Amino acid sequence: MFSVNKMTVAMLVATVFLSAQVMAAPYAYISNQLDDSVSVIDTDQAKVVNTIAVPGKPAGIAVSPDGRYCYVSTPEGKGFAVLDTRTNSLLHKVEVSDGALGIVVAPDGKRVYVADWYTNSVAVLDVGNWQVIKRIAVGESPSGLVISPNNQWLYVANRLSNSVSKIDLKSLTIEATVDVGKHPFGLTIDSKGERIYVANVQSDDVTVVDANRMKPIRTVKVNMLPYATTLALNDSRLFVTNQDDGSVSVVDTESLKEIALIKVGDKPEGISTHPDDRHVYVANWFDGTVSVIDGNTLKVVNTIKTGEGSRAFGQFFGK
Repeated sequence: MFSVNKMTVAMLVATVFLSAQVMAAPYAYISNQLDDSVSVIDTDQAKVVNTIAVPGKPAGIAVSPDGRYCYVSTPEGKGFAVLDTRTNSLLHKVEVSDGALGIVVAPDGKRVYVADWYTNSVAVLDVGNWQVIKRIAVGESPSGLVISPNNQWLYVANRLSNSVSKIDLKSLTIEATVDVGKHPFGLTIDSKGERIYVANVQSDDVTVVDANRMKPIRTVKVNMLPYATTLALNDSRLFVTNQDDGSVSVVDTESLKEIALIKVGDKPEGISTHPDDRHVYVANWFDGTVSVIDGNTLKVVNTIKTGEGSRAFGQFFGK
């Protein structure tokens, strides 16, 4: 009888522990390029609860779909770092190339893709063995990367070529390329895989691209030096960071018009949507902060201190 009770208690403790893990607030992972660190934000507490040392000037961020790992590009480390999000520790340093910047993880979590500014290519790596299985030649200075929800296509913003390439993830070859605005950098894709929204830094606009036909649908004027994009509220709102005037443009995705301009911190760069699909988090480079925007009210509801040179370019929440 006593052993049964012990087993029951053990099972109860395990259940409580697992439930606590499941119910834990989503965490945001913010690369601080000047601090050589990543800030871990507990979004329930709205504060940094851990800081992980990541040498190599961390820039790009990609959190695995299950939230188990965080991949951080390190341009001066010639590749990327693999972080264990359970222990908040650095697991691996993976060498890829000298110009690693944009980084993305596949929806099934099995592959990581890294854009290389210097070699004008995208490196494809298997998660676990960390070997480069192919380098795909793309346009000049590839930066932002995004994968279709069905894990069939990879889209690459080619900054100096003013274009976006579409890569078939089965053959690992380019399927098509479309011209966009001047110096495309960050990009995002809607939940149906139908539209891509590309921030063009030098033309101060966003190109909306039909992801299937690889044809431009519309060009939307925003503010100065748009850097990155994210969608919220069931894809009905697009949020765009404008580096040069400390703002975020809000675009209605039905009318494809800017409907609001929200002041955030100084030089906003990375932007990502909380899994609640309502709150948008913005990394502010000069301030070393993250602004939290309520997508319903279009107001900044919190500002969280992070580290020096907060960049967080990519998907810094798990989905």
